[in-house]
Amino acid sequence: MDSAIIDIVWCGAHNQSNDNILVMSSKGTIYLSQNNGDDWQKLAEVFHRKGLLVLQDENEKVGVVNKIQKSPIDPQLIIFLGTEFVNWISPDCGQTINAIYTGRQMREFQFHPKRKDWILASSWSKCQMKQKDCFVTKDLMVSQDMGLNWEVIAKYVNQYSWGFKSPNNDVIPEQRIMITYEPNGKGHQQLSGWNMKTHLFYSDDFMKTKTMLVNQGNKFQLTPNHIFVAQVMNSSNQEVTLLVSESDEYEYNFRYVQMPDILKDHSYTIVDSQYGAFININHLKPSSIMGTTYISDSTASRYRISLNYTVRTEEGQCDFERVLGLEGIYIANVYASEQAELYQSEIDEDSPRIKESDLSKFKQTKITFDKGSRWQPLTPPVVDSEGKKLQCDSKTCSLHLHSVSTKMQFGPFYSTKNSIGLILGTGNIGKYLSYRPDQVNTYMSRDGGLTWFEIAKGSHIYEIGDHGGVIVLASDQQATKVLKYSWNEGLTWEVFQFSEQAIEITNIITEPSNIGTRFIIYGTSDMYINDENIEQGNIVKIDFSQIHGRECIGEDQPSSENSDYELWSPTGKINPDCLMGMKVEYVRKKRDAKCFNGEDLQRQHSVQYCQCTEEDWECDLNFHRENQDPNAKCIPYELYEQNFEAPENCEDYYEVTRGYRRVAGNKCQGGVEYNPVKLLCPGFKFWKFRNIWDFMLICIFVAIIYFIYKNKHHFSKRKDHTKEQQQSARTYGQKMVERGLGYREFDEDLIEENQNV
Repeated sequence: MDSAIIDIVWCGAHNQSNDNILVMSSKGTIYLSQNNGDDWQKLAEVFHRKGLLVLQDENEKVGVVNKIQKSPIDPQLIIFLGTEFVNWISPDCGQTINAIYTGRQMREFQFHPKRKDWILASSWSKCQMKQKDCFVTKDLMVSQDMGLNWEVIAKYVNQYSWGFKSPNNDVIPEQRIMITYEPNGKGHQQLSGWNMKTHLFYSDDFMKTKTMLVNQGNKFQLTPNHIFVAQVMNSSNQEVTLLVSESDEYEYNFRYVQMPDILKDHSYTIVDSQYGAFININHLKPSSIMGTTYISDSTASRYRISLNYTVRTEEGQCDFERVLGLEGIYIANVYASEQAELYQSEIDEDSPRIKESDLSKFKQTKITFDKGSRWQPLTPPVVDSEGKKLQCDSKTCSLHLHSVSTKMQFGPFYSTKNSIGLILGTGNIGKYLSYRPDQVNTYMSRDGGLTWFEIAKGSHIYEIGDHGGVIVLASDQQATKVLKYSWNEGLTWEVFQFSEQAIEITNIITEPSNIGTRFIIYGTSDMYINDENIEQGNIVKIDFSQIHGRECIGEDQPSSENSDYELWSPTGKINPDCLMGMKVEYVRKKRDAKCFNGEDLQRQHSVQYCQCTEEDWECDLNFHRENQDPNAKCIPYELYEQNFEAPENCEDYYEVTRGYRRVAGNKCQGGVEYNPVKLLCPGFKFWKFRNIWDFMLICIFVAIIYFIYKNKHHFSKRKDHTKEQQQSARTYGQKMVERGLGYREFDEDLIEENQNV
């Protein structure tokens, strides 16, 4: 290639192999392969020639491509954004190229999730030299004919999006647009920091009319279930707060998220939004390398601290990843508590005793098997990749892995949804994460992070294919001619020379679903022309489909003698039989089976629901584990006073927490129960019921009254001191919680203490 490769896109028709691959080089040149990378066609002349045909001024330039974007509903539809006023579009994965003149350079671009002809884009307006009454603004544009014609529908724009994510949406109007902008903007637009004049709106008619959703709402994130909005509270101190609403309803109901402490919030990162949300909040200053990670309930509105001192970059990226394909397992990096507290306590001083550059020397890796309720260190391997025993004291030594904050100096921890249980990463064993290349090695887990083993000395870049049946490694710290591959999940490794010339490898990738056996290696090498050193891009295709010669058999009879497959069930640390309230058995290839899974493998699995254990519950809002012990009971924070009063507009009954809540997405049944206590609302009318359970409650109540009547002689002996025993409804609520009683359970003491009840 003419320069280093910076983007690769697979594209192809639905339900067909991804035969077409598009590559973009750092010089903006597009290359096309129509046979999975065997042959490549340079399209620079095609793009330039098509661009010349649509230019409207002889002084204008065609430019080159600076971004490739694929349609989410038509994988053959590709848009190529240009560096000038020309963009290109292809309806067939680059085989046909059409140029589009827009008169301005497009900066951002969004396909509609259902209508493939509808496109949103943004662009900065241009002003001629000495042109009066012209201001540079970020404008929102819409096209309803696949980019042929564009209309500017808003100016002074900050952020925008179509109003829903799922193509199956049938509630939100298709025309809905979410937008944050300054409706009364003046002068040249500035996009720096939080702005009190920017607000969140939505429109269902391409901005002909609009409705304000959040005053001073500057940034938002739309997920399939919720929409999160950062609202500016103080622009001078750059402080914000967070609101949330369901995103799959026609009308929005925004509410402030509930946090355990009142702290300054400078920015938010939604690190995961499956069954509620993990949110990393920067409390320290406008740009900080340390944040606090919070976990919500299923409504995404009530949060508690899950992980303190989480590693983040100044841009807001977090060392926090979900293990794909499994429920409730996450890996994150944190700063050691002693150094983090020192940094945090002196963040406002001019000369803190520990600088950010020094703080980065104290990173540690943690894992959770119950969606953030408890975190623990990674278990280090017992021996290294050469079979030598490793010395590692479990009290001070564990495994640590690199992530995004390393900024690609080393490979980040990595998993895929179609290779269930496999995790790869680079790092070291010790007290802290090391950045020394001679201390960094490559590690792997095949049981979802429960146990780890070293698979290679030194740092490597890696990829997984064939549903986990092929793993490929190559050195990423120096130029190389060889790679290593394993077909038995790291038991043995084969070395293969893929090039006569050493290449500095940038990455190894396979098609997006990780089910094939074809891999692409790309990187750079030096080429000397006329005694001048020129960097060129290199791309290598490697096909592993012939190393075994047969596909695996016995998928429908796993663990039998004649089957190449076995049953495997992911587990947690506290309850070794269950994970997130379920025992899920997956079918996976036996480690030593010399065969391929094949692209059509359907991973069968069975699900059994488990009894609830302590691992299935986490502390509720305003509660925490005593002494920060992950196995201790949940107690309220020191200054928190629990409220037992009925809420306003109380209807029938209300709930009072016991300090626990079930982990969002957990599906356990029975066993350990910490459900909230239900208390009757003041003035509850027993004749008003809405369902069979309310009717049964009334029947139970009537039976209790009848029992009291039949045994009134027993109660009459204590009638004289009844008034002295009366307590307020608050005391009643407290005793109900302390005794763990539900609203269906009563006893004589409680009845005597408050006749109103």
